[in-house]
Amino acid sequence: MARPEPAEAVRAEIDRLAPVDLAIGLLATTTLLVALPTLAHIAGGWSSIAATLPATHFQVFGDFTPVRALELFLPTCLLMLGNQSMYQKFFSAKSEKDATRAVVGWFIGIVVLETVIVALAVVGSSLYPAGEVNENPREILAFTALHALPHLLGAIMVGAIFAKVISTANNYLFSPATNLINDVYVRYVRPEATNRNILLVSRTVVVLLGCWSLFQSLGTQSVLQKALYAYTIYSAALTPVILAAFFWKRATAAAAVASIFTGTFVTVFWDTQFVHTHIPESIASRDAILPALLASLLCLATVSLVTPPPTEKQLRPFSEA
Repeated sequence: MARPEPAEAVRAEIDRLAPVDLAIGLLATTTLLVALPTLAHIAGGWSSIAATLPATHFQVFGDFTPVRALELFLPTCLLMLGNQSMYQKFFSAKSEKDATRAVVGWFIGIVVLETVIVALAVVGSSLYPAGEVNENPREILAFTALHALPHLLGAIMVGAIFAKVISTANNYLFSPATNLINDVYVRYVRPEATNRNILLVSRTVVVLLGCWSLFQSLGTQSVLQKALYAYTIYSAALTPVILAAFFWKRATAAAAVASIFTGTFVTVFWDTQFVHTHIPESIASRDAILPALLASLLCLATVSLVTPPPTEKQLRPFSEA
């Protein structure tokens, strides 16, 4: 039996997982949309919520400076623009029209759901301004669902939260595993591998990546900081290359490799003692996203301009409708 092409394998895997992702998405969306007005009513309405919380909670940047807000915004924004699982889903669409609808729906969904999630956290903070959850604010959604909402709605909301976490973890395990299998193992290590062998190796790679992820999470004091660190590497190293592949015909493969390496290196190197010793503290104390992104973009542009441009054959897949 012939082995399916990587694109066909990705499409088949997405078709298999799509109903699960759709069910989880609908469950989470419906639950959050019902929970927000319910919690607002329990909290005594918006006027009561606003009176309970600091005034900075209702300002554009809150306690942050514009630069600090940008440092938090860029990693998340660029991650969404370069998210591999999103591109896989878009390219699995049956037509260009379906893909366009998916992108529009994705954008609207992000704006609505992110707004609702932040609003739920604000309402939860007004209900529980002190105590255990105040010391661990990352738990505010689950804590509020368990202690403030009616039991059935709260249970469904907690289930939806953890279902979404597990779904996201699955995506971030399967995506690198698929890359390693298709782009490394099948292409270079064992091109003649059978489907059974590929399946066994794929499962092994997923388990190993899961163990590595678990090891990295041990001793984590701040989930936000760990996520921000991962988002920064992805945003500075990969997103510029992905966007350049679609929007800048002069970008070259050598520049892409150099940009990925530079963005990753600067992000990892930024927290070392060398940086804090030899660079002014006002700069060294900033998050890595700005220097890493600037270095990655500079490297991408410079190397592209000094290396031979891509051939028509290389550009054709990106210009086809």
